[in-house]
Amino acid sequence: MRRWWCLAMMAVACLFVSGCWDRTELEEEGFVPSFAIDTGPAPGVYVYTFRIAVPREMSGPSSSPGGGGGGGGGETEKGSKSVSVVARSLGEAINLANSTVERRLDFVQCQYVLFGEGVAREGVSPHVLDLLRFRQFRRTMFVAVVRGRAADSFKENKPVLESSVTRYIEGLQRLRTFTGMVPVVQLHRFARAMDTDSEDAFTSVLAINQAVKAQDRSKASQKPGANQGGGKESESPDEKARSEQQLQNPSVNFEAGGMQRVGGNPEEFPGAAVFRGDRLVEILDGQEGRMLLALRGELAHAFLTFRVPQGRFTVEVQQHEGGPAMSYNLAGGRPVWRIAPEFDVDLVSAVGNFDTRSHQGLSQLRQWAEQEFNRQAERLVAKLQRDGSDALGLGLYARKDFLTDAEWQNYRWPERYPQFSIQVQSRFVIRRVGNLLTSKRI
Repeated sequence: MRRWWCLAMMAVACLFVSGCWDRTELEEEGFVPSFAIDTGPAPGVYVYTFRIAVPREMSGPSSSPGGGGGGGGGETEKGSKSVSVVARSLGEAINLANSTVERRLDFVQCQYVLFGEGVAREGVSPHVLDLLRFRQFRRTMFVAVVRGRAADSFKENKPVLESSVTRYIEGLQRLRTFTGMVPVVQLHRFARAMDTDSEDAFTSVLAINQAVKAQDRSKASQKPGANQGGGKESESPDEKARSEQQLQNPSVNFEAGGMQRVGGNPEEFPGAAVFRGDRLVEILDGQEGRMLLALRGELAHAFLTFRVPQGRFTVEVQQHEGGPAMSYNLAGGRPVWRIAPEFDVDLVSAVGNFDTRSHQGLSQLRQWAEQEFNRQAERLVAKLQRDGSDALGLGLYARKDFLTDAEWQNYRWPERYPQFSIQVQSRFVIRRVGNLLTSKRI
């Protein structure tokens, strides 16, 4: 009888826990994979731009003039449409946007949020608190800063290979482990760094290359069949001259929005945006952003090129797991801090008078690489100390030497950190020299 009584109670309970009263059909949802926040027309007022996914356009071919994922129509060929509203808070912006879209906006699948440069320099803490408090936003979403206005990233972003918004974001995440110049940061890590006085936050930076943007618009303005033959479009002399001029700069630019190139996506993403507290204080180029990850022990893989009097050589580096060795002494008027990152190195190319067959020649290459790396790293450290930003996270190491939080607060780390003498002593271990030992006859 007890068994039958339990079964009867379970059957009755099922009538009250069906869970269908708050169901939401997929056809009633408008999923937002990303959105942007820019400064508004008045203090305390912001422009929120929501990118709403259109699933039927994401899977099928585009009807826009450019076609595919890399052609010219802007956002429509990537299966999304943008809606911008002026509001005082994120909740108010969502409410206003829902008044213009026929489906309820849903942020459960939101992949990343973009902050415009103006908002980032003003302070992002109010917006980050909104993201952390609202239940639909996951802390695994990515955060990035856009040079200029963040909404321009949606308008001018034309991926070369991907037509899906989500796959494009996943591709950016994978680039971090390959180039080291794209420091992808999630919301949880970004907020945690802003909430503590032991380190400062940093994140990736996006920018629009105006030269590539002009080339793309010029090509899009040409109608198919406009020339006499009605066949393949030809590049005009003016466009060809501008393209050649773009590639004539003798220096290599690693800055987002300033790379010398022709073709491809107008949007670029090398470098890092460095914060002090909740305010943007510095935008690093691709080399500096890669150096930042190396000093933090987060550089998985990268190609480094060094110029020396004998020529130039390029190495492929892989950083040892566990982070760089740290040695420091917090006592004294100007404490000394030493950072010692270690790398396994493969020689990729060597143009010049290099002897890669002998131990002495490889040792000379290693010394040159270490000296140049240390010089670039210390220059980055000096820039961060000038801005007062501990994006290297050195405070996380120093805090371990204090028994109580009161002692740590009395030490006043944010004030003392810029006065430190920080030295970098890297160690390169050459493992392989490639498939060529010498090239004296070439």
